Amino acid sequence: MEPISAPLTENLTRVDVASVVDGVLKGRYSARYYLPTPIDKATMRTSPWKVYAISGPIKDTISSEMVKAHKNHEPYEARYAYYPPILPPEYQVRKVNFGKFYYGQLGIDYDDFAARDASNTRNYEFFDAPVALIFTMHSEMRQGSWMDLGHFMQSITIAARARGLESVTQLSVPKFDEIIRRHLPIPEEYLVAASISLGHPDLEKIAKYYKRPVKMELGDVLEVYGM
Repeated sequence: MEPISAPLTENLTRVDVASVVDGVLKGRYSARYYLPTPIDKATMRTSPWKVYAISGPIKDTISSEMVKAHKNHEPYEARYAYYPPILPPEYQVRKVNFGKFYYGQLGIDYDDFAARDASNTRNYEFFDAPVALIFTMHSEMRQGSWMDLGHFMQSITIAARARGLESVTQLSVPKFDEIIRRHLPIPEEYLVAASISLGHPDLEKIAKYYKRPVKMELGDVLEVYGM
């Protein structure tokens, strides 16, 4: 076990630390365009979770099989439900609004399902990122463990930014759990929960196709009492 490090404030003021952390968080975005630049393996060390880092031929093989299945509309399903059968109205509105915003950036009409389907192929190509992280979860674990996994994934995205990398979290990939486990030694009791594509961002394409979605007002998500 590594020793606990000295506080960040030893060499930095609290203002410096806050500025750095705020900059990493506020500047983060979902990068869906990458350069082919490889990532140093030393950067890829992670905690002992059930995570599989893939690159090179194995990533390409998994990707090509997922793309083929997607294009042929083969009936694969994730081993867990991300959404309930019917979304509450307010969340359905948000989902549709984000879809219109996202596809609009790509010049795709939200009602053009064929064009949307073709565009979604890039999900299964890991957006051309050189590395993909496959996160798995024991199938018997419940909400608390899923929250822990979310914290862990967020930590990875922040740590990546601090090292000059960008990432995008993907919840479409678990649909092809069956394909992924053909190529990785995933125990049967574990399911594919999510993935993160990781690499050096193609800033030229990102500047062309990416815009930040409108965020909710702070007052819509935060209620303050006794302050």
